[in-house]
Amino acid sequence: MFKNTFLISLLLFVFISCEKDPDPISYSNSYGNGTYILSDNGLNFIKKNTSSLKSGIFSNVNGLSIINPKTIEIYGSKLYIVGDDFYSTDINTLQLLGQVDGFSDPAGCAIVTQNRAFVTDKAESLVKVVDLNDFRIISEIETGEGTSPAFIINKFDKSFILNGGDSNNYDSTLVTVTYKDDLIPLADISGNLVVGKNPNSAIATGNIKVLCSGVYDENNPSNNIESSFYNIYPSDLLINFSQNLSSIYNANNLVETSNGNNFYFTANGGIYRTNTQMTNVNMVIPIESDVLNITTEKYAVNDTTDAYSNILYMNDLNNTGKIYKYNINLSMMVDTLSVSGKVLDIKFKN
Repeated sequence: MFKNTFLISLLLFVFISCEKDPDPISYSNSYGNGTYILSDNGLNFIKKNTSSLKSGIFSNVNGLSIINPKTIEIYGSKLYIVGDDFYSTDINTLQLLGQVDGFSDPAGCAIVTQNRAFVTDKAESLVKVVDLNDFRIISEIETGEGTSPAFIINKFDKSFILNGGDSNNYDSTLVTVTYKDDLIPLADISGNLVVGKNPNSAIATGNIKVLCSGVYDENNPSNNIESSFYNIYPSDLLINFSQNLSSIYNANNLVETSNGNNFYFTANGGIYRTNTQMTNVNMVIPIESDVLNITTEKYAVNDTTDAYSNILYMNDLNNTGKIYKYNINLSMMVDTLSVSGKVLDIKFKN
């Protein structure tokens, strides 16, 4: 009896041991270069030089949803998503490489040396440092009590963090965090500068150019403070020049044309264009928007001639899910896109 039981057990062991391992999941290189549109219903994609929009690509590839999506960042061969968690994906396949929790209200991110990410946490007034090798928070950087850091951008060896305040309190500070010294990984506060009320977006071509929204109170206009612009030397945080934007409120989403001659931004009433000195500001598109980005695309001049132009992509706050493309050369709308849900961010991989 014992012998029979032993033989049966041995045969079961051999049978189980010889079962074929499950095939590894194969991820297709279906993404990469193109336009990425984040909405509160997921991530959408238009491959470069095509017009076909693919919806829900993150959930389709990985079988899970983004928790409370907010913004995306593209760096090299990776696409990062900030939601309630921080997600790292391969931009060519959208395979999820790692997911990090431990945030209260993450808002933005920047990728820095030694394979790290700086993630701003508005609720805790912290920048949290994420190790992208093993996907965990390894340190925290305080930006000041109640400062609500949100937007972050890199220049030279520093991250520039805009403390944008919240719905109840404004802030007017920019802080820098030095993240490298030769080959040594750092995460040290290295500077602090007072700018306009509620800084919220910046670009880093040449100097650091910072747009501040001011204060916009529809219910009590006497509280309103005009938006402003600051041009800052990145090496020493000295202000090159600043400019109040007369009768403009709630400015955000600063972008720059490829030739560096003009800025565009969203504000109360629509999309505005200005020269680089911010001395000639005009509304060019009367569409209320809170998402704006710019890229370069080819378009047909006629049947035989093509040309290239900067194209603005903008959402429409009064038409959920609508995105308009505006050809700057032609000064006209050239296309309309539709996604499911509220548009949160638009980024390009060229």
